[in-house]
Amino acid sequence: MRIFLSSEHEHKASMGFDVACKWVEEKLQFVCEENVGLEQDDTYGTEYQDVGIICIIIPKEMQEYWKERKYISRKNKSADIRLYIDYERFIKETPENQRLMYVENIIKSIEVLKERSKGDFKGDKLIEDILNALNLTKEDLDNLNKKKTILSRMFDKK
Repeated sequence: MRIFLSSEHEHKASMGFDVACKWVEEKLQFVCEENVGLEQDDTYGTEYQDVGIICIIIPKEMQEYWKERKYISRKNKSADIRLYIDYERFIKETPENQRLMYVENIIKSIEVLKERSKGDFKGDKLIEDILNALNLTKEDLDNLNKKKTILSRMFDKK
């Protein structure tokens, strides 16, 4: 299985996304590298051969033009998953947290594949391998969300 990573983003998110994407893709060559036959690799099952994960980082007012997408073609053994990343938060975050937000989006996209799986997709193994390659844990992603909750409460009190 090969994963294609990309984004649709507004220009203010460009620099942060480019840095995050480069960091992630360097470490995920085992599922992202082009032209090495990963589409035929069945490490994560045979249900999907080619998966596009495209995060969408745009302001809320633009979301009517760029919708989330959870498309699966069983016939072609492919998927195209496009989920939002909170734009306002992303452009204000540190580079480290931007990377975590991007990884979280990738993991959420794989969770969509797991939920819709009707075959032998080994999504838990893929998530585990991705987190290991990035030297991250699910707790790292949970802590990012806890921080979001704390910040939301702080700003809501004002």
